[in-house]
Amino acid sequence: MNTSTTFQSAVQPVVRSVLHPAKTALLLKRMLFAALALSAGMTGLVHADDTASPLSFLVGAGAIYGGDSLVRVPFADGSRDNFKAGGLAHLYVGAEFRVNDRISLQNTIGYQINNTDVSSGGNLRFTRIPVDLLFLYRVGQNFRVGSGLQLVARPELKGTGVARNISQQYDATVGLIAEAEYLLMPQMGLKLRYVAEQFKPRQGGEKINGSHAGVLLSYYF
Repeated sequence: MNTSTTFQSAVQPVVRSVLHPAKTALLLKRMLFAALALSAGMTGLVHADDTASPLSFLVGAGAIYGGDSLVRVPFADGSRDNFKAGGLAHLYVGAEFRVNDRISLQNTIGYQINNTDVSSGGNLRFTRIPVDLLFLYRVGQNFRVGSGLQLVARPELKGTGVARNISQQYDATVGLIAEAEYLLMPQMGLKLRYVAEQFKPRQGGEKINGSHAGVLLSYYF
């Protein structure tokens, strides 16, 4: 069977599920159950062999920036600023499985938020839930490169106070990730990444570019 055909047949069901909002929760549940099953299955290996386990877990956080302007935000001093679709903070947890000395597979689920106060007591935030599926390749003792998919669930723009009339939900989407990671120590890695993705308003309209660059710090345990 052709490798490209095999890859497409494997990825298409996942993509179709993510692009249907009604199936997003079921997809996330299945991924979490799969991660728990993998963890349980590997626990026996860890106890059977006290050498380095192929399974590890991670938590991380970072700053992200980019994308189209969702709205021009007014501030108390009269100035205005662009509220970006690709900002601002990214928090995540997940697991990594080491296939061999060079190749690892990483899966994380996170929370992204861009949040700002506006003049006269209002607040504006853009939130989403990213699930990252990554293929990582070690090219040196402390350096890895990777690529993969970012499945984004429940993107929503929401205002409060004077911005309470701003409310927009977007369809779930799939983005592409390219990243490089430098391991500061065995348990800590600094990532530079770029994510290409777009958000389509659920009620129709032009797509919003949510592509962004980011700097992330991961702790492995």
